[in-house]
Amino acid sequence: MKILLVGLAIMTLFAAPAAAQLNTLYGQEGGGADGYPAIDASGQGPGTNPNSTNWKYQYGDTSYWSGVYSWDSSAWVEEQTWGGNSGYDDSLEIECDIEMYCETSISDYKIYFHLGNIYSAVTADKRALVGGTMKTNNGQWIGISFDGSSKDAGDFDLNTGIITDAMVGSVDCGGRDISGEAFDIKMLMDDGVQGYRTPDAYGDGAHSTIHDTLWWLVNAGAPGSYNLTWLIDLLPATHQPDGNYALDPTVVAAPTI
Repeated sequence: MKILLVGLAIMTLFAAPAAAQLNTLYGQEGGGADGYPAIDASGQGPGTNPNSTNWKYQYGDTSYWSGVYSWDSSAWVEEQTWGGNSGYDDSLEIECDIEMYCETSISDYKIYFHLGNIYSAVTADKRALVGGTMKTNNGQWIGISFDGSSKDAGDFDLNTGIITDAMVGSVDCGGRDISGEAFDIKMLMDDGVQGYRTPDAYGDGAHSTIHDTLWWLVNAGAPGSYNLTWLIDLLPATHQPDGNYALDPTVVAAPTI
């Protein structure tokens, strides 16, 4: 999913769940890291999405027992046990792996701004709200990744949410190159609990698989279901040159651990 701002601004946000890792709880089945090695379900999951779907695996040959009861300290006097190919086993064992799960969505993410008269443009003309949701059973950061862009830490002001020269020019109305022109934007996020606020951090996340990202900690890292809203303000200069300006970051998530 992408947020696209065009005209005097093009901006794209992409919400994509992180790819399944080999070291999921299911991936640890049958290995030394498994928290309960008595049951081995390795290789028993469905062929499609075994880590993120719900399924169960049961096994065990029939075990047979019979006996008579003696009314003294002998109690049950065993008569016979039998356990098929694997031998007799009277131990009922139950294991459940609950994976860390995160689900996100965004909406109204294609946005076109047209500033026909930049001098009369008021805040409402230069502001957009992008909706989103998050559902997770572990604390999560939600972020806007600028990986692959020319941005670095010095372009982001965590105190104000302003991103310096975020909107970069492409062409003017005559088709001439204006890549040397740019203007700032401001981004705030509301997780439905704490109100609109500036980013909490900038850097890498998710075991350094997500780079160059502005991060907001959703509800202080508490699991739950949340309605998210990003507030995006264009901040062109008073006499910003005419033309088409663009930015293309992505929406990402990373756990608090």
